[in-house]
Amino acid sequence: MAPTWQTDGHTWFLLPPQPRAVVHFLGGAFVGAAPQVFYSRLLEELARMGMAVVATPYTTDIDHAQLALNAAQSLHRSLQSKGLLELPLFGLGHSLGCKLQILSCLAVPSLGSRRRGNIFLAYSNAGLDRALPLLRLLTQAWPQQQLADLWRMWMGSSSPPVNLWLEFEPSPTETNRLIEEQYPVRNNLLVEFRQDDIDDIPLLYQQLCRKYQGHTEWQHLEGDHLTPLGFSYPFQVGEEFSPIDAFGQLIYQNLLAPNHQMIRSIRAWLATQLAH
Repeated sequence: MAPTWQTDGHTWFLLPPQPRAVVHFLGGAFVGAAPQVFYSRLLEELARMGMAVVATPYTTDIDHAQLALNAAQSLHRSLQSKGLLELPLFGLGHSLGCKLQILSCLAVPSLGSRRRGNIFLAYSNAGLDRALPLLRLLTQAWPQQQLADLWRMWMGSSSPPVNLWLEFEPSPTETNRLIEEQYPVRNNLLVEFRQDDIDDIPLLYQQLCRKYQGHTEWQHLEGDHLTPLGFSYPFQVGEEFSPIDAFGQLIYQNLLAPNHQMIRSIRAWLATQLAH
């Protein structure tokens, strides 16, 4: 049975009685604002194997460096407040959350250097033109005030930057340079999904292999860019569990089969790392 979700008003936690290690999680753009909802199945399964889960929500913004610094500082406070500083630490990210994990290792080097490993699911280092093509097109047709309202709704910022369409900070090119020159984590698991045509896993694999040969594992699994998302099954088996419930559970399990395969792979990799 997974521990119950807890929160300090910002960060979300799953804390087993005697945790073996800490997994710090950052979700993808937009869905990363509520990891306890959109990634509940994945994170609860990790808690069941004895991982203390620290899930840091964030509001999507173009300043990825600041988001990463905020996440790293929040993680440090969480490790201190929950008495988890002495446990092995792993990072886990999905899509944009992978980039933020990389940047957070650089933002607070003392935390980055002590990580036992990082897990990257459908890593994305997309530029603004790839990430938000719809918004870019709208700039040509929408009044500035309406565009500002749309920006606040989607990105969470109080107002758009003066030049709305400069680029993410750091840019994809700068992020690649930082990885090659400064990324400190030796052990990495990269998970690519076969139906995902927007991830940047192949380049990241090449970069990490050049830095830490023999310490990076690249897995190809069934699924697409959204496979890491998954809710816990909402129904409990009991006296009122009907044939319709059973059928619904079967369909639900089939739909989440790629998600389950991904979770098994992550659990196996973590177990191997902790056995060393």
